[in-house]
Amino acid sequence: MSMFVSLTINGLAMGMVYALLAMGLVLLVRAVGSLNFAQGDFLMMGAYVSFGYIYMLKMPEIIGVILSVITYAAIGAAFMVSFYWPVRKAKWSQAIMVCTLAASMIFKDAANLIFGTTTKAPSAIMPGSLKIAGLSLQYQYLIIIGVCFFVILGVFTLFEKLYFGRMMEAASQNKYAAELIGIPTILTMAATYMISMTIAGIGGYLVAPIFLVETTLTKLQLRAFAGVVVGGFGSLKGAIYGCILIGLIESYSTYVITTYKDLVVFGALLLTLVIRPQGFFGESIAEKA
Repeated sequence: MSMFVSLTINGLAMGMVYALLAMGLVLLVRAVGSLNFAQGDFLMMGAYVSFGYIYMLKMPEIIGVILSVITYAAIGAAFMVSFYWPVRKAKWSQAIMVCTLAASMIFKDAANLIFGTTTKAPSAIMPGSLKIAGLSLQYQYLIIIGVCFFVILGVFTLFEKLYFGRMMEAASQNKYAAELIGIPTILTMAATYMISMTIAGIGGYLVAPIFLVETTLTKLQLRAFAGVVVGGFGSLKGAIYGCILIGLIESYSTYVITTYKDLVVFGALLLTLVIRPQGFFGESIAEKA
């Protein structure tokens, strides 16, 4: 029983980190109409930036976290200006996606150049474990669950329940009409990129003590993609549920088979594509005007 609870907590924590990545993916698909293959690099850069402030510059952790969040937003805005804006009107519809692939390579090289190629090992945000009725639950995973819950709730409310979300939807579906009614489409686009980078960067800060700080953190993007497919493209709710399911499947699979847990995760993805190709919460994405 204790093993089951521990695996559930670990799987839920990782699933929520995948959900942060997946929400950014879905938001950018809605806004731009193209996948961002640098989403995992957003998470990686989040880990490096927070490590730089807290461990290299020796700042108090709370100050380092605040500066990291500001830096995440700035990187998101710079990403839009550098890799989306110049090709937004390209006749080749895949131009934006190709630019994100180039951005992924640039991010990795920039991280190695600025921070060095050696693996960094930050300390846990809160070392130790919570012991309840014979259970030992690491504080790090509990903190991940708590922080991710509030971040996910905030982003979901912002885009699904508030006026800003409607502005973003209008700007993505028909830019010309949105501008006619006074919606600042450039600002909504920039805000989407900034939010996407920020939530991914927070995920990178949270998982850094578990996976260490290195460029291979980008591989977590694959599980976020799987979660988006399982949940359904275009649905924030689907992305969240799909990623949590992927996290739990990955965690439970380690009880039986550790070396080939990726086989179980992506086997579940293939099974979903066979049974329900649109995902369990799939929504049609309006064609970008």
